[in-house]
Amino acid sequence: MITKEETTILKGVAIVFMLYLHLFNQMPNVSLCEYFITIGDIPFVHLLTRACNPVSFFLILGGYGMYMVYRKGDKNRYIRILKLYIHYWVILALFLLVGFIVYGRTPGSFLTILSNVTGFQATYNGEIWFLLPYALLSVTSSWLFSITDKFKTKYVLLVLFILNLCTSFLISRYGDAFFYHNYLAYDPLLYFHLMFSFYLGAMTAKHQWIAQISKSKTGQFIKKYGLWLLLLIIGFRVLFRTGAFHAFYVYAFIVIFLNLKRASIIDKSLAFLGQHSMNMWMIHSWFCYYLFKDFIYGFKYPVVIFLVLMTVSVLTSMIVNSLCRPIEKLISKKSSSIGLTT
Repeated sequence: MITKEETTILKGVAIVFMLYLHLFNQMPNVSLCEYFITIGDIPFVHLLTRACNPVSFFLILGGYGMYMVYRKGDKNRYIRILKLYIHYWVILALFLLVGFIVYGRTPGSFLTILSNVTGFQATYNGEIWFLLPYALLSVTSSWLFSITDKFKTKYVLLVLFILNLCTSFLISRYGDAFFYHNYLAYDPLLYFHLMFSFYLGAMTAKHQWIAQISKSKTGQFIKKYGLWLLLLIIGFRVLFRTGAFHAFYVYAFIVIFLNLKRASIIDKSLAFLGQHSMNMWMIHSWFCYYLFKDFIYGFKYPVVIFLVLMTVSVLTSMIVNSLCRPIEKLISKKSSSIGLTT
C-alpha cells in the first residue's frame, strides 16, 4: 500500500508540477523570461510543462485516500471538506484584502462573491475551478464506491475512461462556446470528467496494485532502471500531449517514482511541500497571475522565478495554517462532542 508518508511526498511532487505548469505553460508568460534552450522554435522550459499533470496526481491520490477511509467506515468526510473550504475562505479573504489595499479592487456583486465563496464559479482565481468538483467527488465517494463495488473493476474503469474521453471532447469542442459561460452545466460535466482518475486511485487502494507491482519482476526491473524509465515516460509525455494520456502517464510516474531509490533530502523536501500542497494550490496563482505577476516574472530566469514562487507560496501557507488552526480545533472539539472524529 501507499503509506501516509509516501502520499505526502507524492503531493509534494504534484505541487511542484502545478507551480511549474502554471508558470510556463503560456507562451506570453514564457516570453517574459530569459531562456537559453529551444527545440525547434519552442522554448524547452515551455515544452517541459507538457509533462506536468497535477490534476490527475491529486485525483489519483484523493481517490486512493477516500477508498481507504471508505473501507474503514468514513463518518467525517463532511468535516474534511469543511476544513478544505475553511483554508480556501481564509486564503480568499487574505488576497481580496491585499487586492483592495494595493490596487483598490472590490469583490464585486453579491452573486459574484457567492459564486466564488462556494467555488461554483472561480472568477477571482481561475485555478480554483478544481475545488467544487473535487469536493463533490469526495462527499459522494462512499456512495460511488458502494455502487461500483458490485461490478468488476475493469468494466467500471472502461466505462469511466470512455466517459472521460466524451467529456474531454465536449470541453475541448464546446468549452469556449458554451460551458465556460454556463457553470450550471460545466460543474456537473467536470464532476464526471474527473471521475476516471479518482476511481483509478480508489481501485489501486482496493486491489493494492502498486504493492503487487513492487513485489513482481516488473517491480524489480523498475527498481533497477527506474530513473531511465522516468525520463522515458517524461519524454513520451512531452511528445504526445493529448489529454487522454494524463491519468496513465501520472499513474506510471507514481509507480516508477515509488520504486525509485531516492535521496533522503529529496523525500524530506517533497514531504515538506506536500504538507503545504493544499494551501499552495490555492495561493500560488494569486502571486504569479493576479496580484504580483510583475514581481514574480521580474526575476527573469525560470529557475529563479520557480524558486521565488515556491518560497512565497510556502511562507503564505504557514500564515494561513496559523490562522486556520484555531478554527480547526474548534471544529474538532464540536465534532467530538456530537460523536464524530476528525
